[in-house]
Amino acid sequence: MREFRYSALTGQGTTISGVRRAATADQLAAMLLEQGLVLLGSRPTMGSLGGSWSPIRRAARRHLRSFTQHMATCLTAGVPAVTALRDYEAQCDGPFAELMADLRAAVTSGSQLDEALARHPHVFSPVYLALVSAGQNSGGLENAFNELTAYLEWQEDLRGQTVQAMIYPAMLLVGVIGLFLLMVLFVMPRFESLFSDSGMELPKLTLAMLALGRFCGHWWWALGAAGAALTAVLRLLLATRRGGYLRDRLLLKLPVVGTFMSKLALSRFAKSFSVIFSSGVDLLRLLDLLRGVVGNRVMAAQLGMIRAQVASGLTLTEAFAAADTFPPLVQRMIAVGERTGSLDTVLLTVSRHLDKELPRDLKKAFTVFEGLVLVLLGAIVCLAALSLLMPIMSIRSAMH
Repeated sequence: MREFRYSALTGQGTTISGVRRAATADQLAAMLLEQGLVLLGSRPTMGSLGGSWSPIRRAARRHLRSFTQHMATCLTAGVPAVTALRDYEAQCDGPFAELMADLRAAVTSGSQLDEALARHPHVFSPVYLALVSAGQNSGGLENAFNELTAYLEWQEDLRGQTVQAMIYPAMLLVGVIGLFLLMVLFVMPRFESLFSDSGMELPKLTLAMLALGRFCGHWWWALGAAGAALTAVLRLLLATRRGGYLRDRLLLKLPVVGTFMSKLALSRFAKSFSVIFSSGVDLLRLLDLLRGVVGNRVMAAQLGMIRAQVASGLTLTEAFAAADTFPPLVQRMIAVGERTGSLDTVLLTVSRHLDKELPRDLKKAFTVFEGLVLVLLGAIVCLAALSLLMPIMSIRSAMH
């Protein structure tokens, strides 16, 4: 599927524009014609070349929560969905305004709101679509948008805590790399002529550092290209199902970091389970959606096995009993919730418990990372100092 920016003529003679995904321009024209729109022109966007570079995706990161809050407020006040879409379209600009125009045109032409949203899967996730669909079918669309607003705020808070905790370790790591390059490319070459003029045999450590500096100074472009190529290859490998599974399994086995990653995935699982289940989505569909939410492929694979077992007739408690990525506390709470008929309430309690533990585990994980970076920094400083001081002390001893 490709992403097209298009302009079309409505039955009233007005021109609208928007962004929509279709296999070809002809298919786009046919899709618009079914809604009573005549395609005037279209062109592929950057979203058809690489998902994360899509202008709609970048706009969605800024607008999605405020749009959801806007819809919740308007629908709760009794404002029709079409009017709410038109109002939000008027207060935003750029690609997201075009998306709003497309949604408004689709709803005006008779499509349900969840059907209109489903044409933009690169903006509205399966969980988002499932909650809107469930709310629409139950007659509680405003409640669905209120739940989504709280859910998106929770996601943003969790992401913000992670980013904030990463800032200091990342700055330390950049400082370590910068110090190493400074010593190798600038400091050591300044002393090379002094060492050569002394006529003394230099220590192996000093010779190695000088050779490394010459190599980096001469082949910096090749090293940069090799680093970029290696990064691209790793990204491609990790994007595969097998590569992503191995990466996540490795992360779960790491000390400290593995504990945090496990609790993060469990928190996403518990919160999403509670929100989706309370909206009325059936259990098998819910388990399918959770596989794309937890953010860990090992846990997602076990959720796939749990779904298969539930579909074959096992209870949720029995299916979760053999899943080792879900700790006894979570399994016990699922059993209690299934027995009492309050799965959403029980798992919301689990999510709140994990959310309290996550900041502490996050701080602990990055404290360990900071310690490793500081050890690396000290090792580099000692290495550079020894490579300079050893020949200087030898020259001084020879002079005496």
